[in-house]
Amino acid sequence: MVSRHSTSRSHPSEPFWLGEPPRRPQDPQRSERYTYLMKLAGTSLAIHVIQNLLRNSEAFSRAKAADRLPAPGQWPLSSSQVDGLYAALYVLRRHGDNMLMAEQDR
Repeated sequence: MVSRHSTSRSHPSEPFWLGEPPRRPQDPQRSERYTYLMKLAGTSLAIHVIQNLLRNSEAFSRAKAADRLPAPGQWPLSSSQVDGLYAALYVLRRHGDNMLMAEQDR
């Protein structure tokens, strides 16, 4: 579980790297660009985390099907969890694509 210091300046509605004013550039245009890039990076990170969870579950299933012990740290996901993660990937990819399309239109 992720924990934050109680003295953190981050806002609950923003990821921790966006909510800390000392990290943002002072120039408004650069600050807007920084925020955009952090959101894009966060979307990419979320996509990769979900992909790795799905790969991990698939590797567990393959090991079980081959009557091998799964590697440490591998675990199965239920079919509803897998469906939910694929849905989340779809939404995140669309969000990321929309962000990149908006970038091209600038």
